[in-house]
Amino acid sequence: MKRVFYFFIIIFFASCAKDKGGKLVCEMTYNLSNEKSARIISYSASDERYTKFGDYITSITPSRFIVKFLSLRLQNTWDNQKNNLDIIDNDLDWASTDRIADFSNNSTVNFMLKNVNLSENVTMNYLDVITMFFYQEFELPEQYFSFNIDSGINNLTFLTFGSKNIDYPTSNGENIGGTKEGCLVKGIDRPFMAPIFDDNWTGYGGNPPKMSQNYIFGNTDSTFIFYSTIVNGQPTADDPMAQGGYIIRSNKFTPISIQKIPDGETRTISGTMTFNSTDLIQIYAGKDNVPYTSDDIFVYSPKFWERLSVSLTSD
Repeated sequence: MKRVFYFFIIIFFASCAKDKGGKLVCEMTYNLSNEKSARIISYSASDERYTKFGDYITSITPSRFIVKFLSLRLQNTWDNQKNNLDIIDNDLDWASTDRIADFSNNSTVNFMLKNVNLSENVTMNYLDVITMFFYQEFELPEQYFSFNIDSGINNLTFLTFGSKNIDYPTSNGENIGGTKEGCLVKGIDRPFMAPIFDDNWTGYGGNPPKMSQNYIFGNTDSTFIFYSTIVNGQPTADDPMAQGGYIIRSNKFTPISIQKIPDGETRTISGTMTFNSTDLIQIYAGKDNVPYTSDDIFVYSPKFWERLSVSLTSD
């Protein structure tokens, strides 16, 4: 009888230890917005077009838009790691579909956050986003079928991909590429970001272009791009994850307050992440300044990262 009694005592304390500590769940819904805001319509503003790629030709709205995240983190300060909350981190399988934000399908993903220890109220001032890639599908203007009868759209120098593999649910982000099927283009972000970040970009061949995959929202009163030269891996106010390289900073984030979580209780963060894809891809006439020819430049619109908006609440 004593053995049975001790057995139940052990089970009881084991279950108590297992449930010790609070839990935090994040429910994130991804929406695609195709509404033309006043800012997007106002192309007369100097920051709505580039001036170094030749004359502006037209803009394209993708029919599908997907992001695959490497990391998604809420952070309260850049110099204290105690209260960081990783919604997506390296522990999540690379091939997990939970890393996929399918904005086109208004998808929702639920995350159970790990290593949560909120013994006090905390306000998260940063949203740190590191992407593996953006993926989009869109149709090219029909004029590209006539500029060169022999090669057609396959002769577009600045719309090339490093790989034909577009297996975005399972790819680790290194070998995903894109394809052109008639006028339909499917592919990742590299051709559209390279003209922004890499002045020496001449299409694929050799090393991948220099780009930013690190977007830091919050704790700033402006939006800008800079190149972070991290020393000894120490974080800074504008590079709180100590990633180095190109960092995109944006003030388009409202801090979220999260109440402390007593042992055995569960709190929920509810979030909506929206991306405005209207006229996302701009086309310019390139070096010859003749529209619909092989050297045309395809590039994301200026300050494209500000098309991402996030609304977070906590119970």
